[in-house]
Amino acid sequence: MEAITHTHHTCKSQAITADWRKRIRLCGLSLGAALGSAFFFSSPALAQDMPQKKAVIELYTSMGCKSCLAADAILAGLADQPDVLALSFHVSYWDYLGWRDTLAIPDSTDRQNDYKKAFATGAIYTPQAIVNGTEQFNGSDQKKYDAAMTAATLRVPVTVRETEKGRLTVDIGAGSKPSSPTFIKLFYFSKEAPVTIASGDNAGQKITYRNVVHDIVTVGMWDGKPITFDMPASEATRKNASGFAVLLQQVRDDRALGPILGANLYNLPVPASK
Repeated sequence: MEAITHTHHTCKSQAITADWRKRIRLCGLSLGAALGSAFFFSSPALAQDMPQKKAVIELYTSMGCKSCLAADAILAGLADQPDVLALSFHVSYWDYLGWRDTLAIPDSTDRQNDYKKAFATGAIYTPQAIVNGTEQFNGSDQKKYDAAMTAATLRVPVTVRETEKGRLTVDIGAGSKPSSPTFIKLFYFSKEAPVTIASGDNAGQKITYRNVVHDIVTVGMWDGKPITFDMPASEATRKNASGFAVLLQQVRDDRALGPILGANLYNLPVPASK
């Protein structure tokens, strides 16, 4: 496990004021206007639902982290389990060791810092695994995954389905009104990202990273009532993503991340080979 007490991308401390809540809620109620008509609310349509998930597993990792190799392999296996949503978040704070992580984005480090507040770990580190926003541990510890998965559950159903060609419908079910603001976030990812590492601690390694997040977008808020909205499948293509995940997650006033209440993902169809 490799820890660091400071990063190049520090998280901004910003309280969630009443005015901020109002602005984000408006985003959730009028997504078409807020995001250039990329999203539209609609009534549910008939289509085959994606399998429900019981666990969201986030792995904070780096190409420059020697101890991350085992964790990356574990996450690759979890990514193929139908009831698990596994995501890789690459960070850049180990780049000085000799190899720049080409998959790292500032949002990954910011998100990890927001979890640091929630777990009071005192430092961020790799490989760090987080399950459903409520439990964190060394991401190379298979027994910790096994224990966490046994107890894992997500109480709010989320489905993503193609209702007609090029049009996706996201349904978020009803539930108890959350005790803190709950955001609806989209995580655009690359399903497979093969990399050959030429220098640094992992020089010579050829790794295919799975479900690598490269863009995070907040699209609204959830207050316990069901929500349905449509989005174009081309939005993921425009972001050079092979799919996206929808997460419903509570956030404290100090921006510390809380429990994930529901989640699902959608993989874009693979074009038929000619």
